[in-house]
Amino acid sequence: MEITIIIKVVLALIFTLAVIGKLTGKTKSTFENAGFSPAVMYATAVAEIVFTVGLFTRYELFAALGLLAVIGGAIYALLRQKATPAHYALPVITVILLLALLGFILA
Repeated sequence: MEITIIIKVVLALIFTLAVIGKLTGKTKSTFENAGFSPAVMYATAVAEIVFTVGLFTRYELFAALGLLAVIGGAIYALLRQKATPAHYALPVITVILLLALLGFILA
């Protein structure tokens, strides 16, 4: 199951960068433009931390599902902002990685 470790590490890198952006306030305007308060931004960062760490525990299934919900929220925010197609690339790649991981977990 080495491939699952690789997928988890890539996902951890993606979500770590997302958390850093949120905690430094770099994404504040994005959240505000989507109609969300800064509190939602920080709550999302906490959820991303918890679920990302959870990928490396026996609760990996729930962590992957949680991250899928988080990325679903990100895609919703992009749709709400009428973002350009280029903005969807990383979220779509992340969804594909999460679905692949779920496939390996459930197999």
